Amino acid sequence: MITLQHIAETEDSTMLGMNGGQPESPDGKRLVYGRKKSLEPKGENDTELWICDRDTLTGHRKVADLRCGNHNGPSATFVDNHRIVFRSSIDKVNSFSILDVDTGETVFGPIFGKESHRAENGKYPFSISAEFLDKNPTHPEIDECGIYTLDLSDGSITKIVPGQVILDIVKQAGYTPNAWTLSMSHVQLNPSATRVMMRLSVEECKVFGAQGCVDLTDGKTHFIADKPVHQLWFDDDTFMATRQYYNNGRIEMDTSRIQRFTVDGEVVETLGGIGNHIDGSPDRKWFTGDRAYPGYPADVLLYRRGEVEPALLIGNSDCQHTIWQLQIHPNPTFSMDGKRIYFNHPVSDTKTEAVFVDISELL
Repeated sequence: MITLQHIAETEDSTMLGMNGGQPESPDGKRLVYGRKKSLEPKGENDTELWICDRDTLTGHRKVADLRCGNHNGPSATFVDNHRIVFRSSIDKVNSFSILDVDTGETVFGPIFGKESHRAENGKYPFSISAEFLDKNPTHPEIDECGIYTLDLSDGSITKIVPGQVILDIVKQAGYTPNAWTLSMSHVQLNPSATRVMMRLSVEECKVFGAQGCVDLTDGKTHFIADKPVHQLWFDDDTFMATRQYYNNGRIEMDTSRIQRFTVDGEVVETLGGIGNHIDGSPDRKWFTGDRAYPGYPADVLLYRRGEVEPALLIGNSDCQHTIWQLQIHPNPTFSMDGKRIYFNHPVSDTKTEAVFVDISELL
């Protein structure tokens, strides 16, 4: 029987980070999650970072104190078996750090910038917008808005996409940059770290925004207006995301589909049915999405590749206040072995829990 399992038994709220991150260490031995005594105020509150044994859910240990908002929590993810990256607000400015959870040493950081979903190929990507430009005096290489990578072997920082390239991507596609275009989010390297994609704000795409992509080997750029949402790389050349439609002042739930796209936005295949925040199993045979739409329980759905009817519906809560006003989204994420789905499970108007289900019997 498939049952909901709590990562930690505590009166505190517990939470996981962005969909498609790595809450597990690569060797599958440990988990990282956040704890909050209160979810108020939603924009920034006291948070603790904890780790535990992945299999036994024992050995819970606090590794950091920080401040962050509820949306995506501390965005904590393992970058190797011993180190995690997490975000924290310092004097109300967002930063991220690399922490060795065995020694307690902050290996790199804090670096003031916008964090990403995960590291790839030994590099952690991040974006710099105007509010961060004077906040990193020890890193003179951070000298303009753009996209950068942190090399996890030596801490070196490299600018991979200057801000002007971002603006040119938008303008060359016939669209209009706005005041937030260089506030790039959801920056993600493909598995080989040869391409980077990002969410962009442009004047003509008020609801879904736009997506940019840069080939780091030849400089070729790609642009998608009114992009599919909550995108993640499917492989080195294509990405997966939820295609949504906006009609009569609302985003439709029933017509949403988890699909695979080229970097220019062409549909390659339909991977699953209704979704919002999504992830794919490591072998890309299974896909999960949440039904995070206002007015509906935020159920988590599991699909066999190519099927729009779910193989499993995991009932989540209908705590609309927690999901929307306090910004606790389910953010389902597969385990390293593809046998678990981790997600956030609001249980009341004041509390949420980090949970998972074991789906081994379906595989």
